[in-house]
Amino acid sequence: MKTRRNNMRASFVQTLVYFDEPILALLQNRKGMNVLAYVVRDGVHGFTDPYIAKPTNEKLLGAYFDQKIDLSYLMHETKGGKPYIFDWDKFDDEVIMEPVEEVVKDYESLLPPPGIFSRNHTERRKNITVTSLIAHAFKIDGRWSAGDFSRFYAKLADLYAIFSFVDEMKGSAFLAQKLSDKIAKYPWQRGGSYVGFFKDIASESREEYPLQVSKIKYASPGEIEVKGVKTSLDHIDSLVIKLDGSKADLSTTYKELRGILERDGVLGTDDQDFSVRPVADLAKTRASKLLAGLGIEEPSTILKACDDHLVTYSKIALAIYRRGEEFHRFHAEGRMRLPSSRLSSFQEI
Repeated sequence: MKTRRNNMRASFVQTLVYFDEPILALLQNRKGMNVLAYVVRDGVHGFTDPYIAKPTNEKLLGAYFDQKIDLSYLMHETKGGKPYIFDWDKFDDEVIMEPVEEVVKDYESLLPPPGIFSRNHTERRKNITVTSLIAHAFKIDGRWSAGDFSRFYAKLADLYAIFSFVDEMKGSAFLAQKLSDKIAKYPWQRGGSYVGFFKDIASESREEYPLQVSKIKYASPGEIEVKGVKTSLDHIDSLVIKLDGSKADLSTTYKELRGILERDGVLGTDDQDFSVRPVADLAKTRASKLLAGLGIEEPSTILKACDDHLVTYSKIALAIYRRGEEFHRFHAEGRMRLPSSRLSSFQEI
């Protein structure tokens, strides 16, 4: 069976050729990779203003601007992957691009003809770098061991992955099915299922939602700076703030939900459903409350990805809480502050 590729998000950098409309434009994806977008003159069903887009590396793009290769060669080159297609009419801050082979069976006719060189551009290339990844510096203080740094990043990465995936899948049936497949892959009996699941979704979301450690300053006070997508990092900050204010309530909900699983005899089994409906309803209420309290805006998206199996749904809710609680602990201990906070010292008292 043919494997589908993920959609790609890209931001506008500049127009290179313009005649009544952009003919050729330069974009960048979230990893900073260059993408050339060429107008599709004949139209494509379901698209108002279609463009075919080709990710490319700096070496090939440089060869194109040096007129050593033409646009047709670059767009056919396999480095950077196969082309995508998008609707310029839907361009906002970013545009979502779909793999063109999944939209148009024979897409070769959409590619530019031979003989278009950079000398044909109507605008010069500007030295612009556009990326939607932002720097996010967590301020740290006190004593940190190597294990502390490792645990901090592991919990941050798990939370970042789940928030990224849930945000993205709201508008993508394809990603929703991917999450469902990854949940169904595991028996959810022991810790290996949880570790494997979060590793899977982190790997899946890395292309569009990369998380990178950009700087670690070990001094006390110091900082751990990461680069990632703003919305996902904001969700994590919000989770920390929510736990600051509602930790006792959320902890109680966590214990109640775990107790329901334990009493029904399904906590350490591969059962997907509870023994009776009233128990299932009670667990659903607790799991949804827990997820909403952690900042998952639509817990029903996760329930749907679990194919409405409420034992699985409850276990995932518990797993997300544990990761949130462990990450928040660094904040509660005073060893980590959010980017919006400032560290105080005895000199300020």
